[in-house]
Amino acid sequence: MFYVGFCRVCGTGPLGLRSCGACSAVVILCDECDAMWTDADLNAEPSSSGEGDSLCPLCDGSLIATPSRWATEKDLESVDWLQHALQQRSLQLRRGAPFAIDIRPSKDDDEA
Repeated sequence: MFYVGFCRVCGTGPLGLRSCGACSAVVILCDECDAMWTDADLNAEPSSSGEGDSLCPLCDGSLIATPSRWATEKDLESVDWLQHALQQRSLQLRRGAPFAIDIRPSKDDDEA
């Protein structure tokens, strides 16, 4: 799972990059509470509060049910808003496992 930080809504969930199985859109989705952002502005209010099924902002398909999945490296290559945020260093891409305890940033990550 690729993630870009931790959720300010629930305070615990990793913010994973989720790929819609219907239209291939990529969003930022909290792995714990399902709060969702459709771009790199994590200071904005989430576009979904995590109540009920998280729906794709482009096609209204489920972002939770199969065939939706955590985005792969190949998926992320074509996401313009993400590539721009990574180049501007407004987001840092990390790799971890969903619901894994060990994906919290280390002390070194916090200082970077």
